[in-house]
Amino acid sequence: MSVARSIDYPPFPGIRPAGFAFLRQLKQHNERDWFKPRKDTFEDELQWPMRCLIVDAARRADHANLPLTGDPKKSLFRIYRDTRFSKNKQPYKTHVSAVLSRSGTRNDRGVVYIHIEPDQCFLAAGFHRLDNDYLRPLRQRMVAHPALFFEMKQTLNDRGLHLETTDDKLKGMPRGHAQDKESDVAAYLRWKSFLVERPVDETEVHTPAFTAQVMDFMQEALPLLQYGWDSETGSE
Repeated sequence: MSVARSIDYPPFPGIRPAGFAFLRQLKQHNERDWFKPRKDTFEDELQWPMRCLIVDAARRADHANLPLTGDPKKSLFRIYRDTRFSKNKQPYKTHVSAVLSRSGTRNDRGVVYIHIEPDQCFLAAGFHRLDNDYLRPLRQRMVAHPALFFEMKQTLNDRGLHLETTDDKLKGMPRGHAQDKESDVAAYLRWKSFLVERPVDETEVHTPAFTAQVMDFMQEALPLLQYGWDSETGSE
């Protein structure tokens, strides 16, 4: 993200109650005929402050020498749902979300995720549904140096974060790890995702101070992100 581009965005102003009211109404009226005449409200109350939040957090991360950044366009997820292969044909998501990543785009492995939804706001970080090419060196490192993995996990615990996975973990040991079924890390070798999450009260998002909360979470979750990134390069 260029400095010139970041200057175009002021610090995060907070998402006002009007933004949450819009999302609540959208949940009741998830139709194009309802959304289109209210698109300006969406852009003013939700899209604009989210872009400010991403740029604000990226500036602060740069000053703090944190290896995460954001882009006011590429970091935000679209409000439009992809309904091509879904039985749910509702055209819009009922939340807004964005990521901070090493490149500032949504496609990076290892991100901080910001989810804004009425009564369901949260921050998350980590690696979601990794493919086998990424999992292979990660698993090899876990087996070779289990103490490093558990040290990272304990650091997260000490910060009030608990390492979790999704419900798509393998039923058995992954290919090439049958001999590791008695290892201390055996259960984790079946995971495809490595995530931490922290709930956020809706009222906390109303104020500019939410950016500082994002920064604190970014710092606290960094051991998980760094562990995954180091596994890419084979670092110990």
